[in-house]
Amino acid sequence: MKKPSVFPWRLFRWFVGNQFLMILLLFSVYYLAEWARIDALTEGELKTEQLALMRRSLGIGLLLTLGVTILMGRRLVTPMGRLIEKTRRMRKFPFAGDQLSEEELGLEETGEWYNLERAINKLGRDYRNKTVRLSREKTELRAIMAAIGEAVLAVDIEGKPLFYNNQFADLFRLQSWDERKVGLGEVVRSPDIVEGLRLAAKSGIANCGDLEIVLPGNKQAHHFKVTYTPLRKKHNDEVYGVVAVFMDQTKVKATEKMRIEFVANASHELRTPITPLKGYIQTLKEDLQSGRTEDVAQFLEVIERNVNRLSDLVSDLLDLSQLESDDALVSKPTSTRAVTERVLQQLDTRNHDLEVDLQVDEVLGDPVRIEQVLRNLLQNAVRYVPAGRRIEVHWEEGAEGKPCLRVKDFGPGIPEAHLSRLFERFYRVDVGRSRETGGTGIGLSLVKHIMQSHGGSVSVKSTPGTGTEFTCQF
Repeated sequence: MKKPSVFPWRLFRWFVGNQFLMILLLFSVYYLAEWARIDALTEGELKTEQLALMRRSLGIGLLLTLGVTILMGRRLVTPMGRLIEKTRRMRKFPFAGDQLSEEELGLEETGEWYNLERAINKLGRDYRNKTVRLSREKTELRAIMAAIGEAVLAVDIEGKPLFYNNQFADLFRLQSWDERKVGLGEVVRSPDIVEGLRLAAKSGIANCGDLEIVLPGNKQAHHFKVTYTPLRKKHNDEVYGVVAVFMDQTKVKATEKMRIEFVANASHELRTPITPLKGYIQTLKEDLQSGRTEDVAQFLEVIERNVNRLSDLVSDLLDLSQLESDDALVSKPTSTRAVTERVLQQLDTRNHDLEVDLQVDEVLGDPVRIEQVLRNLLQNAVRYVPAGRRIEVHWEEGAEGKPCLRVKDFGPGIPEAHLSRLFERFYRVDVGRSRETGGTGIGLSLVKHIMQSHGGSVSVKSTPGTGTEFTCQF
């Protein structure tokens, strides 16, 4: 084994110093005893010679004894230096990437030094294994914390941060959190969160709650379901902190609100044609029983109109349901001319000045759905644009050379306040007029979903009194 770079000088000096003082004391006592014996037994020159011989012998013996003491002391404390150096390496190597070799783990000394070094070797191996395992677990925990979608925050009993993941930092706009300068209440700015953490730390029982909070940089409130779980020490089960998990329920709440509104709107729209149907059928039934037939044709016309409206509404709802359930589209090259001609055959455009421009021959998509998009847009234009006004249909190249459909009219236009909600289900700019013309309120919502299912988008520009332009980018 190589010579250790650490030597316990303080222990060595203490040992040699104490041994030297003890030896010096013993030699002094021995010198005095021998001097007294020689002085009592001899006289003259013989006495002087014996005393000189004794002094030389004692001096040589003292030097030899001191040399042996130094060698023994060095031999005794050298293993201590090796153990000190070994413990320092044990503390360093798990983080610096060092490894303890078999030579460095060797055992040279006998006796208690052997037992001590053996115990330290075992402790070093255990320490290395535990440190590597903890380091790996810490890395895995960080990866898991970064991968989960929820924001996570852990604080100690006093509210100081133990850790938080990137989602929490993004949520509350944190660059870095120095608890000495910024407290927990200034970061989350919600008494409910602070109270939830305090309650979990005090009671030691996990709890959860709903939270509505306006986050930094946002104007609208976000909804969270927050769970607070106490952190406990393993050896005595003492609570030393609390971890909070923030599950964002904003989209769920919005979806739930949309579902409730959809059910309410759908029920209302279905009731609208059913109510007159029921009334006219009842009246027609009574007239036929009474023999009155002069209004039968008129009643049947109203019944037919409402049945057609009900059929269109159910058909649109089914189409919307299929699109939202991600039914597979039949994607294939589709002739823009053929699609446009089929749509024009289904609509009465004789009272309008229609202009068709085909700069693109084909578009890749589902022919039935593409035809549905053009029919809905063109049908709206025919319904709401006064007779004699111009309606334009353009198939052209849009952004990055992708096919683009533009349907432009020169009608009354749409107020800007309605544009952001125009593609919502059952949303109408003019409710009374829409129902009179037979609109279901789902056509533009279908257009939006069809374009999104094709990987595209739809947008609208309108100026009141000038006209409206819908652009479908495939």
